[in-house]
Amino acid sequence: MIIGIHPDGTIHGSYSEKWSGFLSQRGVEVQILNLLAPDALEQVRNCDGVMWRWIHTPHFKQSAQRIMFTLEHYLGIPVFPNWQTVWHYDEKIAQRYLLDLLRAPTPRTWLFWDRDQALAWARVAPYPVVFKLSCGASSSNVLKVESKAEAIALINQSFDRGIFPSTMNEFRIPSGLPHTVKQARMLVRRVGDGLRYIWRGEYPRLPLFWWKPEYGYAYFQEFLPDNNYDTRITIIGNRAFGFRRLNRPNDFRASGSGNLVVDPEAIDRRCIEIAFQISRRGKFQSMAYDFLFKEGQPVISEISYTFVDWTVHSCPGHWDSHLNWVEGQMWPEEVLVEDFLNEILHNKESQGS
Repeated sequence: MIIGIHPDGTIHGSYSEKWSGFLSQRGVEVQILNLLAPDALEQVRNCDGVMWRWIHTPHFKQSAQRIMFTLEHYLGIPVFPNWQTVWHYDEKIAQRYLLDLLRAPTPRTWLFWDRDQALAWARVAPYPVVFKLSCGASSSNVLKVESKAEAIALINQSFDRGIFPSTMNEFRIPSGLPHTVKQARMLVRRVGDGLRYIWRGEYPRLPLFWWKPEYGYAYFQEFLPDNNYDTRITIIGNRAFGFRRLNRPNDFRASGSGNLVVDPEAIDRRCIEIAFQISRRGKFQSMAYDFLFKEGQPVISEISYTFVDWTVHSCPGHWDSHLNWVEGQMWPEEVLVEDFLNEILHNKESQGS
């Protein structure tokens, strides 16, 4: 068996390097690919499967999605992540439609493709509400909106010139003098970027990773008070890993805080049951679910096929699909390798029959 891997080169721990190690331990040949090269399709023709952990940047969202879709659906090569797992990745609007169809419990959401409808809603909305861009991780594009005036301003900006990701909340440049070292550095960089654009025509480096604004929609979610943490449940095959993420200090957001509680007794079993159900319905290879509580009931705020690996590895064990506890830490990359090899073998058996 030959598994092709496109190196991820991520700064938070490489999935591709661990995949290569776990595959080699199992006697599986690894072929390192460059799926962004002109001969990408030729490189994979002798592969039994292809793995590429790509992350949430516009570059990969417009290249990796197309390439992996082609391999899976037209060359017939099993891939990770497959289309069902990844087409909605880092797109909260797509997730909203998907989770509705999968009958998942979610906070109430309001999605508008028309400015007038959004403005009419803003005049009677149940404030506070949460405004989100469709893309973004670690709560980078999430705002708590306290008033009609704030909502109307965001709606008009969304439908007029758009909003660049990573320019909101703590990433926003203050109107006055910067109050933190981070804000001062961002201000200096943005002034420099603007001058280079004027003098040399170089497009600004910031917002980091993003070259186009989010435009033409307004997405709001109900604010759920008294949630001092969220519950992250990660489903990989028939395994569930769970931990709490505590909110940032004086903030309503838990994503990106890095403050984890990995005690299995702290996990509400209903979150695990719901996550297994939605993963089965969606036929996901891997999915992390962020749960909040609404009137005592767990609801899913967002999902993501990939995540920082050490958070899952920090869990002392996992639950199986019958909610039995299995002691022992595991790297998510090892679990993904096991499941992917089984998927390929099953695929070969099905073709052989």
